Amino acid sequence: MEGETPSERPARPFSATPPQRSLPASSLADLEALPKAELHVHLRGAMPLSYLQSRFRKYPPARALDSVPKRLLDKMWTNPGVRRIVESNDPEREAACLFSYSSFDEFLAAYLFTGYFVRTTEDLRDLVSLVHRGLRAQNVVYAEITVSVPEYVQQGLALDEIMGVMGETRSEPPRLRWIVDLVRNLGPEAGEQLLEKILRFHVPSVVAITLGGAEHLHPPAPFRRVFEIAREAGLRCTVHAGEALGPESVWDALQILQVERIGHGVRAIEDPSLVRYLAERQIPLEVCPTSNLQTGIYASMPEHPVRALYEAGVPLSINTDDPTFFGITLSRELAGLLPLGFSWEEIAGLVLNGFQHAFDQHGAVP
Repeated sequence: MEGETPSERPARPFSATPPQRSLPASSLADLEALPKAELHVHLRGAMPLSYLQSRFRKYPPARALDSVPKRLLDKMWTNPGVRRIVESNDPEREAACLFSYSSFDEFLAAYLFTGYFVRTTEDLRDLVSLVHRGLRAQNVVYAEITVSVPEYVQQGLALDEIMGVMGETRSEPPRLRWIVDLVRNLGPEAGEQLLEKILRFHVPSVVAITLGGAEHLHPPAPFRRVFEIAREAGLRCTVHAGEALGPESVWDALQILQVERIGHGVRAIEDPSLVRYLAERQIPLEVCPTSNLQTGIYASMPEHPVRALYEAGVPLSINTDDPTFFGITLSRELAGLLPLGFSWEEIAGLVLNGFQHAFDQHGAVP
């Protein structure tokens, strides 16, 4: 309720009936057969490599970047793969080299680069269709896909057409719901202005907002008003926090933005009082282990805190974040927990959490 602090607000219960399957799983094949939910996956992050290659044919990279401001080009050049593609005579052949990183900034540079190849409504519609097909092939039956709307607007797509694509329905699973990333790098004022415009379209499949981008340069606190507007409009709230910044970012997300879920949140482990708070309040984390390794947050899976968070009672779902960028599927992400001491039964329980932590409880029930 308005005026309450997070410690005073009752935790919002999750009550969706999960899919009824024989549990626990006992092999990767069993995990692949289970209906699954993705709660933290980015639209462009799930683009097939073939889609990117086809856009390179349509928009030769050197020309596609002609009008990019120098400050953004400088950011992109931090990723050696971007320069290699742009300077190549055969960028399609070099496309896969984009997906290699030694730092979080290199990953952000690659992600920024791909935004310049979704330039029309049809490009966007094709991307959504292919991502939908890819999720279906993995038996993902419900997905909350994060879409960075400002980036597509900057490419010249009309906001009404973007919202129209997001509002399109499909007869086959997965059910798609959208989390609008207002892109923290653009600042709170731009986020507030865009959110006000988006709300006028009343697209039912848009269920929440988040902030992606450079958390270490743009922490959550200044976005308080943006999240107030979203809550007042009935949208749910999550935010990328505790990834590139530590526990203080998660505390700000909870106490200032008053979010219901945390995207990543794994660096909460650095503050035992925060871990206790998350467990006591049953605030879910959207954990993406492979992503955290690929972007240099942790050096190896044995160092990843997913097991410690689980044992502390923090509610977790397991997600892929940017599966094409990180070379992962949801089933392999889940199976990768076995060496950390998770049993097949515990992993199957994490699969169910993907449904129980969904923002659209009705839509998450197959």
